[in-house]
Amino acid sequence: MKKLAVGAVAGVLTAAMCMPGFAAIISTEQGGVTNYIKTDSYKGYENFPCWIWYQGYCYYYDQNGNYLTNTTTPDGYTVDELGRWTVNGNPIHNGAGNYKMNTEDYNGKSDDEIWALMKEKLIPVYKEAIVGWDYDGPDANGKHIHIDQYTYGYGDNIIWTDKDMSTYGGYGETGIEHNSQRLGTFVTAWLANDWSDLERRYNNAISKAVYSQKPDIKEKTIKTVVGDKIGTELFNYIKQHADKIIPDAEWNPNSNPDGIKASKLDFSAWQNRKTDYGKIFSVEVTGEVINIKVYK
Repeated sequence: MKKLAVGAVAGVLTAAMCMPGFAAIISTEQGGVTNYIKTDSYKGYENFPCWIWYQGYCYYYDQNGNYLTNTTTPDGYTVDELGRWTVNGNPIHNGAGNYKMNTEDYNGKSDDEIWALMKEKLIPVYKEAIVGWDYDGPDANGKHIHIDQYTYGYGDNIIWTDKDMSTYGGYGETGIEHNSQRLGTFVTAWLANDWSDLERRYNNAISKAVYSQKPDIKEKTIKTVVGDKIGTELFNYIKQHADKIIPDAEWNPNSNPDGIKASKLDFSAWQNRKTDYGKIFSVEVTGEVINIKVYK
C-alpha cells in the first residue's frame, strides 16, 4: 500500500497495494450510512486479499472479496465499524476520491449529447474554483503581469482554464477538446502535473492563478471525461504518486512535494481501456502533461 503523506499519522501502511481496484465498489445511501458493496462484474480488477482505497478511505478485502470491519487485519492494521483503516481510533483519509460525478446520464446518448452533458458538468467546476479578483504586480522575475477573473473559457468544441487568458490565450493548465480532427478523438483532456494536496506558498502573480492545478479539479475532470467508475480507478492510480518528495536537481530543486513527474508513471495498463459509456480511451504523457484520449 502506498505511504500516506499525513504528518499527524504515526504509522504508515506498507503492505503492497492492490491496483487497480476502485471500480469494484459501488456506494448506496441507507439511513445516512454509506455501505460499500462488491459487484461480481468488476471482480476481474482485484487480486484478493488486498487493500483498496475508495473515496479517500482504505479498506481491507479478504480472499473472498469481503471487507473486514471492527477488527485487526491479518497484516496488523486496525479497521473500524465501516471497514476504514484507523490509527489511534481515527479513520485515515488520503484526500483522494472524494467526489462522485454523476455520469450515468451518458448511457444511450449520442456523441453530441454526451459532449453537451460534459460541458454542463465541467463548466461549473472550473467557474466555482476561480476567485473573481484582480491582481496587478511584478512577478518573481520582475515582469509586470495582470491577472483577472477570466481564467476559464469554453466554446462549441473546447473547455479550458488559463493562468491569464489576456496574457497567454488559448490552452492553460487543463483543457478538454471535443472532436479533434488532428488526434482523431471524441474528447481529449490535458492535465498538468501539480497534484499535491499540500498548500503551496504563492510568491508571485502567476502561481496565484493556478486554480486548475487543484487535485479536486483534476478528479472531477477525469471522472467527467471517462465516467465515474473507471475515472475513480484512474484518478487514484495517479494520485498515489502525489505528495511525495522527489529529489531532482532540475525538476524539483527544492525537494517540494508539489506533485508528480508524469513521465515516470507507467500507463501501459491504461491503453485501450473502456469508458463507463462504452468508448475506448488511452492515457499518454507529453512532456509532463497527462493526456486522456477518448476515441470516436
